[in-house]
Amino acid sequence: MKLLKLTLKNFRAFYGEQALDLSVEDGKPAVLIFGNNGAGKTTLLNAFGWVLYGTFSDDVEQQHRVIHDKKWADTSFGEVVTALVRLDFEHEGIRFSATRDVTVNKQKEEQQEVTPALTVTEIGPDGEAKSVANGQDRIEKILPKGLRQFFFFNGERMEKMFSGDDNNEEVKKAIKTLLDLETIERAIEDLPRAAKKLAREIDSKGDNRLKQLTDHMEDLEARQKVEVEGMLRLSEDISAYQREIKAIGQALRENEQTEPLQKERERLTRRIDQARERLADHKGRKRELLSKRGFLALTAGLDGKVIELADRMRERRQLPAGIQRTFIEEILEERLCMCGRSVEEGTPEYEELDRRKYNAGLEDVQHRWMHVSGEVRSMGDNRQELLAQLTLNASDIQKADDDISQLEAERSEVDRKLDGVNVQNVQRLVERRKEMTNKETEARVAHKEAENRVASIKQELESVARQYKNADAKNKESRRIQDQVNLVNEVRDALIEILTIKTEEVRDQLDKKVKEVFSRIFIKSYIPELNDSFELDLRTPSGVAIRSTGENQILGLSFVGAVSEVARNINARKNHTDEAALESSGSGVYPVVMDAPFGSLDLTYQEEISKALPALTSQIVTLLSQSQARGNVMKNLQQAANRMYVLRSYTPNRSADEETIEINDRAVPYVSYGDFEHTVLEKVTV
Repeated sequence: MKLLKLTLKNFRAFYGEQALDLSVEDGKPAVLIFGNNGAGKTTLLNAFGWVLYGTFSDDVEQQHRVIHDKKWADTSFGEVVTALVRLDFEHEGIRFSATRDVTVNKQKEEQQEVTPALTVTEIGPDGEAKSVANGQDRIEKILPKGLRQFFFFNGERMEKMFSGDDNNEEVKKAIKTLLDLETIERAIEDLPRAAKKLAREIDSKGDNRLKQLTDHMEDLEARQKVEVEGMLRLSEDISAYQREIKAIGQALRENEQTEPLQKERERLTRRIDQARERLADHKGRKRELLSKRGFLALTAGLDGKVIELADRMRERRQLPAGIQRTFIEEILEERLCMCGRSVEEGTPEYEELDRRKYNAGLEDVQHRWMHVSGEVRSMGDNRQELLAQLTLNASDIQKADDDISQLEAERSEVDRKLDGVNVQNVQRLVERRKEMTNKETEARVAHKEAENRVASIKQELESVARQYKNADAKNKESRRIQDQVNLVNEVRDALIEILTIKTEEVRDQLDKKVKEVFSRIFIKSYIPELNDSFELDLRTPSGVAIRSTGENQILGLSFVGAVSEVARNINARKNHTDEAALESSGSGVYPVVMDAPFGSLDLTYQEEISKALPALTSQIVTLLSQSQARGNVMKNLQQAANRMYVLRSYTPNRSADEETIEINDRAVPYVSYGDFEHTVLEKVTV
């Protein structure tokens, strides 16, 4: 998908008709748009989402006020007024024009919420234009709504992309959208219903056993559904409790009396979490030692007994033998000693050799004993080594336990001091946090119990399903239905396996790409990791990092770049073409439109991101304030810019100062006096 042009008409901050040329070229993928605070950067960002999906982001206030205030005020009652956004874009060699508008017959002083209308037009290679019947469906097939947050976003809020449990679900949904896995998921959900429908065709008169098994499976599935729905509600409750606890922590930090105590509490909490991670590692090490070498503990005395038996055999010259049995047998067979003396059967010499033959050693026994003796003699040393390792491990576990106990005691003391702060509001917050913490703990326990029940039901379901599969049908019709049900279940199992493999494949690709992008920006030796649960963490040598706002922002930006590239690779494979050809056709290439890309980052990271932004995708539209476009940052961005615009704010407030922004070593009007509040898009010569 390539963005070509955005047109706004009387849309919120933009009076009249304004146009933004978005076309870019190789080596210069950026369109830069500079605007003052309040000039309309957020409105412009939301214009993309509104025209494509009909909604604004949650942070937009007064969402019903779509029409520019001046245009609305100038419209007489009974007259019609329109506001619209049109986006021209190209996809797979076809040009589209999407227009979403609100047309209102003014009847009241204030604007009311109005449902916008969407029109999508397709322009073929021959220039012929035709209306698209289901325009919204066509748009979402090109750029799925689930990916919106990753390609149209506010950098100042990017840190929230990975700062809560709910957002992990959004990442999973984005993965599924990338893979076009919704079809497989729907099939997995629908196939059990098909199997049930088939199974119900068998009545108890025809085959009572199969009917009983079918009823049992349906009962188990109903119980499982109830438990899963309960787990989902508990997960939502846990997330809500966590958000409130975090908000309370922020409120306590803002109170000057509690700020040092709250910071100390958070420091102790981080250390407790790290100590718990160490404890888990030590316990894991103990399990590993016992699983691999625990048998040595059961061999105490056995090695000594073996050696004692061997010593007795040595006394009898059996082990090791002074002479091999095969040597004596050869003498007896040939009737001739090695010294040349004759040894005839019946002679005392023959009888003595024959008697000694049974005390002589066997060669294979000799070899086996040499091997066993070596193992037995080292067994004691290995047992002592295991004991030493387990002793050290036990010490580590005890140390981690002691650290946790000590830190929790220190945190309890801090909590006690917080309780004693003579500020009514603070006390309420502390009590509220305790309440939320207890509720979170209770919800987690309940979730784990439900999880165990679901696992038990699932295990029983699998057992009943096996019984159904292997049951002897009583008649031909029952056997036919049984075979059909078994086939449906086999197909479902195969689809589940395909879904798992494909999801893991893209998770691995995203993980590698996130690491690559992150390493180009971040100066610390942190490593991002997208784990099996699609939770994005930062790893340090000592464990999971406690992420700052800036680190979350860089993590989010890295993920955006990774999603963009993986999407392109997937579409290249799907269309059996190379990435270059795919990019030129606009297929599988997602543009990035972002406001305030640097958020609250310091200058060092701003400069690194300004270098990395052009490499994120083949087209990036960046909205910046003057404070975010200085020095090397501005230089880096301009080198990648194909075109630049300024959101020139007009204000009737003569007490405000007019402003300019320096672009290409010249002052460009930024804030100017006008008859009313509005914003104009003005192109700047690159």
